[in-house]
Amino acid sequence: MRKRPELLAPAGNWESFMAAVENGADAVYLGAKTLGARAYAGNFTLEEIREAIDHAHLRGVRVFVTVNTLVKDQEIGKAAKMLCSLSEYGADAVIVQDIGLLSLAKEIVPELPIHASTQMTIHNTEGVRFLEDLGVKRVVLAREMSLDEIRSVKQATNIEIETFVHGALCISYSGQCLLSSMIGGRSGNRGHCAQPCRKMYELEMDGELIDTDGSYLLSPKDLNTTEMLPQLIEAGVDSFKIEGRMKRPEYVAGVVSTYRRLIDRYMDDPDSYFVSPEESLVLEQLFNREFTDVYLKGTSRTGMMSREQPYNRGVVAGTVVGYNSDERRIIVELSNELALGDGIGAEGLEGAGENITRMVLNGEEVDSGSKGDVVEIPFFEKVRSGSLIYRTLDRSLMESLKKTFTSPKPIRKVPVHIRSDITAGSLLRLEMVDADGNAVSVDSDYVVEIAQKKPTTEEQIVQQFSKLGNSVFEPVDVDVNVTGDVFIPIRALNDIRNLAVSQLESSRIEKGRRDPKDSCKVPDVACEEMHPCKPLLVVSVDDSRRLEAAIDGGADVIYAGGEVFRGREPLDMKEAFERCRSEGRKIYVNTPKIVSDEDMGRVQETLELAKELGLDGAVVSNYGTFRLAVETGISVVADSPMNVFNLHSYSSMKQLGAGSVVLSPEMSLPQVEDVAQCGPVECIVHGRLEVMESRYCMVGDTFREGAGCSRKCEEGEFELFDEKEYCFPLLMDNDCRMHVLNSKELCMIENIGKLVKAGVAAVRIEARTMDASKVKKVTQRYRVALDGNKKTGKCKDITDGYTSGHYMRGVL
Repeated sequence: MRKRPELLAPAGNWESFMAAVENGADAVYLGAKTLGARAYAGNFTLEEIREAIDHAHLRGVRVFVTVNTLVKDQEIGKAAKMLCSLSEYGADAVIVQDIGLLSLAKEIVPELPIHASTQMTIHNTEGVRFLEDLGVKRVVLAREMSLDEIRSVKQATNIEIETFVHGALCISYSGQCLLSSMIGGRSGNRGHCAQPCRKMYELEMDGELIDTDGSYLLSPKDLNTTEMLPQLIEAGVDSFKIEGRMKRPEYVAGVVSTYRRLIDRYMDDPDSYFVSPEESLVLEQLFNREFTDVYLKGTSRTGMMSREQPYNRGVVAGTVVGYNSDERRIIVELSNELALGDGIGAEGLEGAGENITRMVLNGEEVDSGSKGDVVEIPFFEKVRSGSLIYRTLDRSLMESLKKTFTSPKPIRKVPVHIRSDITAGSLLRLEMVDADGNAVSVDSDYVVEIAQKKPTTEEQIVQQFSKLGNSVFEPVDVDVNVTGDVFIPIRALNDIRNLAVSQLESSRIEKGRRDPKDSCKVPDVACEEMHPCKPLLVVSVDDSRRLEAAIDGGADVIYAGGEVFRGREPLDMKEAFERCRSEGRKIYVNTPKIVSDEDMGRVQETLELAKELGLDGAVVSNYGTFRLAVETGISVVADSPMNVFNLHSYSSMKQLGAGSVVLSPEMSLPQVEDVAQCGPVECIVHGRLEVMESRYCMVGDTFREGAGCSRKCEEGEFELFDEKEYCFPLLMDNDCRMHVLNSKELCMIENIGKLVKAGVAAVRIEARTMDASKVKKVTQRYRVALDGNKKTGKCKDITDGYTSGHYMRGVL
């Protein structure tokens, strides 16, 4: 039997919340003023969240609260109090990214369900099983997963699966983008993303500019799955999530109401499912950068990007046929309706637009124009003939959608059954039962009288009991049985009806609330006994030349392998192991950040080989590989993509089986020191940090040959340049994923003493992006520095452009 999926709607403010509820959402997700991944949305105070939960529960709608950012240690106490409050208010779940906060929630509010945010980058079955083992109720899967992958995960696990069905896409795997924080200190992992992906870039190959048919090279189209809803339902997806906490409430109303109709249409008659042109037009009009469902279909190279326009493009409304210079008006032949108050934009003028305040047709001012009309409209910018005009805002549509959530009379109703047995000489009694089984039975102080003249009829009583006014209740049947001739004043009937409504409302609200906590204290973290020692020097390499250079430069530990980048030969792990052992160096096998189910078997073979050879351990970067490595019995290093950002996340990873942990590169030195006092931690100190990994391959898309790949990435070096001429090198791996590297190389050679003083157990050089001669030079400098030589030189001696990352500044 097909299961009806939950329709989950966004709410960035109270109006959007009302729009979601009134237009058919089964659940709403919203955030508090802090610790949510949309810091620039309006968001809610805790008191407003409590009010929203009550309002939603009264109407049979669930509320999930986002606490889905990485949390600083000084914020843990505030986060714990928030979790306790949300549990008491009756939140139906919290959405979490930080593994430390997840563990804390399980300990202090075990009754509060947890949903794993898409920011946790869960993209394989093993990752879902990892969270299932922790008692997580639901996983929000990475947006990069195909329909087949989603279906496979659902069949192999016993946990709720949530997927995005509409709205903005991130070009990077969520939780793995450092671009905003590295450019300006605004961390996407902390809810402060500045959206640099929506800016202009240029692509170069070996120093030559490439024609890319548009400059917004990292700006994806918007997701639209209306045509694929049947397949998603059949795949067993439990919750359909609409993106949009930064969007206006009319957008929420229109998208939610459309998907509500489509889900119900399919569930009522699967064989007759369709999406009408009118429904498609509404979605297009509300907001679009053009639409795509590209990942769900399993492809990642074509049809995904909106290179010419990073903003809402609206709906084509006409074509410019001239310009009236005297009046500064564009002359437009309409292909769609336009009216006063509509918003318009012009092709080639990104970001520029006007609201229509005047419209002239055949020399006369008019309120609107229809298809085929040639109208003149004031427009500040001169637009060339032949340019398309887009209707970016449909005033009439916005007004009709606004009425759905601003009317004093609610649209959304809860069905109730009303019953009353009435006998003269007895108290007036009324029973009211809702569709969820909540029931109240109330008695009036009024004793039913025998009618002396005109008796009160059953029809009159039914009529009064049915008048539920602006309450959320709607009578589906009113069963009144009167014995004998009775008289009941209208006022008595109204009073008992209103009392029943009030008590049933309270019953629905109170049912979701939980008992308050006596204490919401953050439990202490158990720390290891630390002994001062010189940090190990770790170097990450991916081929034999870099391996030799790292050994010659004085590395203590080698991380070997990882993603295999195009044009490179992978390391022979047995040879690498023997070479390291002959030189007395430790060696760990490195594994890719992103591992699909298809590739998990290959990773498992690598882990088993590492154990068989006697390697010192494995470096893992996602929860699925982590689970697999722990089960293999090999020592595990939890790498930086796992976003360990505070003492609680560090402690959680250790308890879950990590031998050591690489801290997030978004941490400041004081944050590092706080965690380093509690156990062995590693910090990356040098190299081009990866600021983005994407399933989308820009090079493959740009140089595509039909449906196939030209493998152009193997023929030269590619770089992205932003508007300030900063250069971001690109690497493509053998799984056709794109890796964007930071414009500057991280260099901490001048501050290495501060990290040593902080107590870190290991410092790491990320050398997979360097040539072999540089690997040796950089490793030697850090070797000298760690050995106590104060004359280690400057960053400018070993790199051209460099940064100290976030060690000195932290992130928002």
